[in-house]
Amino acid sequence: MNKHAADFFQASAVYVPRRTSKDRTRLRLAVMLLAFDVVAIKIAFLAINGFFTGGTMLPATGFAEATVIPIYFICAFLVRAYSGPVMLRCGSSIARVLLALLITAGVLGLILFSLKAGTQVLHLSGPILLGLAGALMAIIHFCHARYANSALEGSLLSVVELRDGSATGSEGGNVGLDTRIFFDPANPTPDSFDRLGGVIAGADRVIVHCGHERRAVWAHVLQGMNVHAEFMVKEWDDLRPLGISEHNGRRTLVVACGPLNFHDRMIKRCFDIALSTVALIVLFPALLVIGLAIKLESPGPVFFVQPRIGRQNKLFSLIKFRSMRQDCCDTAGTQSTCRYDPRVTRVGNFIRRTSIDELPQILNILRGDMSVVGPRPHAVSSTAEDQLFWDIDNRYWHRHACRPGMTGLAQIQGLRGATECVKDLTDRVEADLQYLRGWSFWGDLKIVAMTFKVLCHPNSF
Repeated sequence: MNKHAADFFQASAVYVPRRTSKDRTRLRLAVMLLAFDVVAIKIAFLAINGFFTGGTMLPATGFAEATVIPIYFICAFLVRAYSGPVMLRCGSSIARVLLALLITAGVLGLILFSLKAGTQVLHLSGPILLGLAGALMAIIHFCHARYANSALEGSLLSVVELRDGSATGSEGGNVGLDTRIFFDPANPTPDSFDRLGGVIAGADRVIVHCGHERRAVWAHVLQGMNVHAEFMVKEWDDLRPLGISEHNGRRTLVVACGPLNFHDRMIKRCFDIALSTVALIVLFPALLVIGLAIKLESPGPVFFVQPRIGRQNKLFSLIKFRSMRQDCCDTAGTQSTCRYDPRVTRVGNFIRRTSIDELPQILNILRGDMSVVGPRPHAVSSTAEDQLFWDIDNRYWHRHACRPGMTGLAQIQGLRGATECVKDLTDRVEADLQYLRGWSFWGDLKIVAMTFKVLCHPNSF
């Protein structure tokens, strides 16, 4: 018996834990959830039809039932209601399915209205039907998410970790195996390849721990194994790379990109333009009255223009209603406004307490300097405990990866007003970075809605 064969038979005696792919489980869970949703819609129609018509289906109701399911399917897939990550999270799963149901109801209503197929009974039953179907589907998605977490063991993917010369073990419940007992990537044999194939055949993801001098041979081996494979590269931890790209035929390491892709930026910009245009038209008379009051109380311009740090850390001119006496205006922002600040006029005190002084920033939004929602822009000389903001937290510059906003996550969390201590600044930076990491259009709508609750805040002075 040759040495390679002996090594193989010796390795065969060692128990090697295997993972099975979760592809089929994920597919089964998605199909199951979709089928339950169809049943929930059907039950809602049967209940409403029996209650309002005594078991005799009206034509409009029959048409609605025949069309609502295919329309719902389209809407549900558009909002990714059955995607893997969503299925595992109760809140996200319920939110996505209810959103799909609302869109379906809107589309169906437009169809019925255009065909003049609606009846008084259908008009009365519509909201009840929507509420009943929504309640049933919310219960289904809640229970399904709990079941899915159990069936998938809390993870969408089956992961195998191969450790070439590293300590054996596992991380996060994944299989960890020292490959030295059965496979040498520098001197592979058919038998050892068979052994390796048996270990990783059912894995959705393979992670290899090895020294940099062994990565080339491992890459050569794994590229022929029909598996998603990655290297654990500890020296990249400080770089926090996002991916791999290419330039002039050579590989490059992607370490930064904008928090929003082109599609998201377009949605956000269209929302900014639409909302700020409507706001400017509706509020124009009030803006004129406020401007006149400022002019009558104290000499000087109506607006206060100050350089602020904007997107990509570029400066722009932020516009506010002037709330201080002209000779006391602090363009550099070296002195934060304090409570009962003697520099603030009576009109200024009112518009600051009610956040009305921020309204001219609608013009900044229309010009593209700002967004409706985003991290609040700061003056270049702003300090906390006599330290510049960027000296306090080196993540400060990261918050400028998108346009600054009139309102933001920090503001609705009550993090506003003067930065008297270091924690005031670090809390806001953390909130801003959290907003960038989890941006969504619906999140922006929620922040806008919640802003009305904090317009008059104790820290507004």
